[in-house]
Amino acid sequence: MRYIIFLMMILCVGTVTAEVLFDDDFERGDIDNSKWAPQGTWLIVDNADGHDVLGGKVLDVWGGGVGLSVDDFPEDFDYYADFKTMDAGLTGFVFHGTDGNNIYMHQVSTAGSGHTPQHIRWHRRINGAWAAEPGAFADGVDREQDVWYRIKFEVRKHEFKAYIGPVGGGIGELTLVSEWTDSESAHSEGKIGFRMSGGDRAGEHAQYDNIVVVTPDFDPTPVEPRGKLAVTWGHLKIQ
Repeated sequence: MRYIIFLMMILCVGTVTAEVLFDDDFERGDIDNSKWAPQGTWLIVDNADGHDVLGGKVLDVWGGGVGLSVDDFPEDFDYYADFKTMDAGLTGFVFHGTDGNNIYMHQVSTAGSGHTPQHIRWHRRINGAWAAEPGAFADGVDREQDVWYRIKFEVRKHEFKAYIGPVGGGIGELTLVSEWTDSESAHSEGKIGFRMSGGDRAGEHAQYDNIVVVTPDFDPTPVEPRGKLAVTWGHLKIQ
């Protein structure tokens, strides 16, 4: 608690422009419709994996297409999430979405994937038409299915970098695994979300927790204590 108060005092002094733009740890036990316009396959379920950083609840998504945030986000931001691929070994993160047919959708393809495993599969979708440009994990480390990781995407308009590390990991524990620039400059700003193919209890399946969007280069990860994201990050918004 003393660490949190001290950090808040630092952030509130001077002309600080760092801001937490969005966060959700799903601990309320149901989908927050003030934050998300979900697909019907989105469920809040109990955390069955025993990681303290995940708390009691996580978001479970099994197929269903594209679900988006209610709010739009600017051209540039940093995005953090804890995630676990399950059936099909894929998970899709959405950025700069206008609707389900006009998005960037970037997949983490782990062991168990039938689509270039151990890659970030960079996608753009324009008026419903997909284009994919896979990039192998630059660090050469394999990521496993049914294992939790933390991901960070640096979103700079049409340029993206992806970092992966251990679940709950701080910035220093996240490794650059791939980067991509959209040569078509398709989407400049919009909503975040998730995209999973297939229907209920069929197709792609993944779980998520500790979603945080911050202004560029703001480090929201606590040095200590290790705990649920909302406790350590959720009240650091700078007006």
